[in-house]
Amino acid sequence: MSNAASYAFARVGKRFKSSGQIAACDKHNERERETPNADISKSASNECFVGNNGKSLVDLVWEQIGDNGGKKIRTSADPKHSAVLAFEMTLSASPEYFRPDNPGAAGEWQMDKLEAWEQLSAQWLKDVYGDNLIRATFHRDESTPHIHAVIVPLNEKGHINAKNYIGGREKLAALQDSYAEAMQPLGLSRGIRGSRVQHEKIQDYYKSVNQADYSNLSVDELRAIAADSQRQMQRRNEYEKTALALSEENHQLKRKLAAQQQQIAQLQKLVDRSNELRVISLPEVALKLDMQPSEFDANRWYSSAHSVVIDGPQFRIAGEVDKGQGAIDLVMRLKACSLPEALLWLEHQLGSGAARAAAIEQVTMTAAEVEAQRFISPVQSKTQWPAVRGGLLKQTYLPSRLIDQLHDEGLVYADAEGNAVFIERNAAGDAAGAVKRDADGEFRRIENSDDAAAFYVIHPDNHLLERPDRIVITDSPTEALAKLTMERTAQPKQRNQYQSIGGHRAPLEQSRGVSQVSIALRRYGNGDGVAEAIYKVIPWATNEQPTELHQSQLKAEIDQLREGLKQSSSDKSREQKMQRLPSKDKTKDQGMGM
Repeated sequence: MSNAASYAFARVGKRFKSSGQIAACDKHNERERETPNADISKSASNECFVGNNGKSLVDLVWEQIGDNGGKKIRTSADPKHSAVLAFEMTLSASPEYFRPDNPGAAGEWQMDKLEAWEQLSAQWLKDVYGDNLIRATFHRDESTPHIHAVIVPLNEKGHINAKNYIGGREKLAALQDSYAEAMQPLGLSRGIRGSRVQHEKIQDYYKSVNQADYSNLSVDELRAIAADSQRQMQRRNEYEKTALALSEENHQLKRKLAAQQQQIAQLQKLVDRSNELRVISLPEVALKLDMQPSEFDANRWYSSAHSVVIDGPQFRIAGEVDKGQGAIDLVMRLKACSLPEALLWLEHQLGSGAARAAAIEQVTMTAAEVEAQRFISPVQSKTQWPAVRGGLLKQTYLPSRLIDQLHDEGLVYADAEGNAVFIERNAAGDAAGAVKRDADGEFRRIENSDDAAAFYVIHPDNHLLERPDRIVITDSPTEALAKLTMERTAQPKQRNQYQSIGGHRAPLEQSRGVSQVSIALRRYGNGDGVAEAIYKVIPWATNEQPTELHQSQLKAEIDQLREGLKQSSSDKSREQKMQRLPSKDKTKDQGMGM
């Protein structure tokens, strides 16, 4: 397997200034003329995914331009002075991405990697260019898969203006940055920033290959040429790797420096007079709040109205679930006042600079808790979904309509390894985590999933982002769906949220503002402490521990229904048979004969 880095490529190609140039591009992309570097046997696999309406590319360009917003289109005998009607863009990635096991195998690729790249690339084109993207085609008949896209450069006024899109190095660099960022979930990186390497024209490349005359060379001479070419290629690869590493390192350093400079500027505004600032201890604030330390516990402080446990910069007030931190938070909670009032109180009680010191300390502690990593959903695999779907239905006994609905909503799908992916959401409904279920039914929460996220389904869901009437917390996503399936007709007017445990903060965050919370964990009491921990932070929750897994209960219900249907069918068949018997035989059959 290749260990080389993989890169995303976004290259702006030809600028079309006439209908003839546009028509020539159309013939090339549609394989209506000879293409030396294409495998004709694979051309049928090419796919036009935008602008596939039977119209020619020329017609599509002029339809999009229309009347050019009432402005005359600039034309000239000299093409340099004519307006750009459309431009072509090519998107691709390194061979090491498409075929990591054998990058040199031209025309081969791993289907899951191809599908993931095509999906993200197509979405990026549509997001960036919208209706101005008039045609885009997947080319799968050449050495490495790529996309040819044609864009009409209309500005907000409806005038063609290519400079707004591809005018100058900065815009081209920004375009490449944007595409590389969109490809990051696939592990693809950007090329060298500011590189002056020129792309060799395709026709020039073929010309140089075809015109080379090696007929008069000996075998030894040919071997020497091949060895020399190989050495040059190795040196070039080493230079490129070094240049890429230095370029990326330089870019990262610039970003860090800019972020540090911005942070320094913000802190400087708050610091003002740094000599006056000092760290404010919470015990000192507690004394000013008329609290007294406990004789038996140095961390516990009392007043006539409150009991507080102080642990360094953090504290917990008796009767409250959430911890607090910092002097400002302590004052706001105990005095039930606003932020400006708390700052003013600190300034009066502890002297000049105290409020600013507390503010900086609060910001520093908060920033330290925030994780910079952003959750990225696993890439879907359309080819794996049928097998994953079949496995879910067979192993969990969940209704196929429910699984298909969740799949259509993007909450359940398959990844390239054949795992079922269940998307976790926060209380606002945003995707913030994911859980993978393998073929053996084992669940694994992926990295960077938010601690407050969980997989959940609301039934009935009116999609108005309203809080549910009741939350049911279960062991896993499939347990949540099994519980929903068994209860879906029990309380038709009540909106129930069926969820898995999720992150350690999910039970509390998801249940805010919800009066009914049920803990339906099979694991309760088995020693792992999960359910017990939930009861501590949600003391109003009720225990609905099942005697067996909800999936097992669902299977039993289904088996019972099947047996009932079988028995009903048997009784009906017997009744029909009785009706066909003569009157005497009926009496005899019923045990009434003599």
